[in-house]
Amino acid sequence: MSRYDDDDDFGPVVVRRAAYDAGMKLEDEVKAGAVGPAFENARDKAAACRAAGDGEGAKFWDEVFDFLMWREGVAAGTEIVILEEGQVYKPPEYD
Repeated sequence: MSRYDDDDDFGPVVVRRAAYDAGMKLEDEVKAGAVGPAFENARDKAAACRAAGDGEGAKFWDEVFDFLMWREGVAAGTEIVILEEGQVYKPPEYD
């Protein structure tokens, strides 16, 4: 998490369910002994997809990478909004 745990100006972290689940799986693998950090593993998966000509796979793993990097850089306790299929995030100030 961020060195600046009192800085809550960056949030919430908004992520689609599929990217969240994949990111959490990578973090669990790292905790279980896999080489990490998890965001680097996501970046490596995106690069492997690009090398194989899988643009959709690369796009997905880039999304996972972005989520994990945001999560790494924000203050502890920052809200994570997980979007289910078809949902769109609407910031509270627009309600």
